[in-house]
Amino acid sequence: MSGSLRDRPLCPHCGDQIGAYEPLWRVAPDIGAELTSWLRVRYLLGPRDTLWHAACAEADGVPGG
Repeated sequence: MSGSLRDRPLCPHCGDQIGAYEPLWRVAPDIGAELTSWLRVRYLLGPRDTLWHAACAEADGVPGG
C-alpha cells in the first residue's frame, strides 16, 4: 500500500476507499488489531496488514473491531 493520499486503501469488507480522517481498524500479524486512522499509519503498513472501516470491522467480527 502506498503512502499517498490518492492511493488510499480499500476496505476488504465493503470495497470502498478508506477516508484520510475516518476511524479504521488496522489488523497486523505482529501487533494484532488497533483503532487508528489512515493518516497515522500510512507509512507504517506492513505487507500483510489490512485496514478496515471501523463499522465494517465491527459488522464482520474482526478481532478487536
